[in-house]
Amino acid sequence: ITIGADGLPVISYRDYTNLDLKVAKCGNAACSAGNTLTTVDSTGDVGSYAQITIGADGLPVISYWDLTNNDLKVVKCGNAACSAGNTLTTVDSIGDVGLYTSITIGTDGLPVISYLDITNGVLKVAKCGNAACSAGNTLTTADVAVNAASYTSITIGEDGFPVISYFDDATDDLKVAK
Repeated sequence: ITIGADGLPVISYRDYTNLDLKVAKCGNAACSAGNTLTTVDSTGDVGSYAQITIGADGLPVISYWDLTNNDLKVVKCGNAACSAGNTLTTVDSIGDVGLYTSITIGTDGLPVISYLDITNGVLKVAKCGNAACSAGNTLTTADVAVNAASYTSITIGEDGFPVISYFDDATDDLKVAK
């Protein structure tokens, strides 16, 4: 969940019945009336671990796992409800990647995503090259010493660099990568 430019909640989620990525744009602060529900991606089994933030342009950006293809994907919404003009991008497709995704906006206004690379058992970070993550992306391994980096959460520190918390499945420890 995040708060849109209009001050109202926007929620990304997986529809487990249809295996789709969806967005709920709330019509009021309590999401009790006037909501807009949109299917954003319905190609295969998608939407797992969906995370949402608001881009520099005031529109939602969502990272999620495409289970059908085992890829990290991003949706750059074309409007506040993600109901038109969306750009869907596969950000990482090398191996089984994209679980436990978390997304934030860097100081340059572009998305930064943390996630698990299951194939290699490592924590990865994608720094998007544009607002839709459709070109110029940089993929980095942030921690090679983990067996699996579950439940990642990313934010931007005071110095402008990402800070990631995650669970190290091999040691049962909470870790932080700066």
